[in-house]
Amino acid sequence: MSKTEYAKLLTSYIPGKIYGLRAVVTIPSKTWIAYNVKNRGNGFLDAYLSLDRNKNGNSYHYECGLSQIVGHASVWGELGKPGDGKWHSMYAAPNGQSDNSHPYDLAPGSDVPIELSINAKGGLDFIVNYGVKKTFTDGSLTTSDGITNARVVIGACDQDYNSVSNIPGNPLTAWGTFTNQIVMKNIAYQTARGGAWTLFDPTGKVNEVFWPVNYTHQTTPQRFNYVTSNGNLTASLKKAGINA
Repeated sequence: MSKTEYAKLLTSYIPGKIYGLRAVVTIPSKTWIAYNVKNRGNGFLDAYLSLDRNKNGNSYHYECGLSQIVGHASVWGELGKPGDGKWHSMYAAPNGQSDNSHPYDLAPGSDVPIELSINAKGGLDFIVNYGVKKTFTDGSLTTSDGITNARVVIGACDQDYNSVSNIPGNPLTAWGTFTNQIVMKNIAYQTARGGAWTLFDPTGKVNEVFWPVNYTHQTTPQRFNYVTSNGNLTASLKKAGINA
């Protein structure tokens, strides 16, 4: 996500150096994404894994997981147009290795395992539904070069202003992107390459991030509702009066 976006995120960091991170995402049953309302039109919802790898002073940053954009939301646009509710896999990585064009083939309510782990050659595998979607082989990274700043993220973006100069006055325009429960469960990490997986408990370790900073986010709710337990983070951002 970009800091010029009108966005709300939940993040939870796994401390220390690790070698793999994974979770199972439950696609929400219903979503609402704004479009053509007060110049909005490029909102989206995300559930993904994010991390860095470092070598010789160089840092390589990755964001890989699942997302949904406007036309696929269950309800989208100022006229309440229906969509199919499907999500897809996506990734953003260094050196232009980004892809948001994967087919929308993940149905509402389905469980989708995602993983980022270092393979036997030192590359980083992005795995979706137990199949390798993309392998990243940046610089001279080897199997001993682990993962830092590893985190799970649930995010909602209402629009991207594209530049700081386009951000309207404070408070911002009314928020229009909502979702039923998004679940990230069985969150686990590896402390050794190819080693055992350990469940991660995000309880007490969830950060709320609001972009752009120092602006008031209008409407209720102004933040995600979320609950945690060992291995699990469940979040929703429901519009007032909608109980579906």
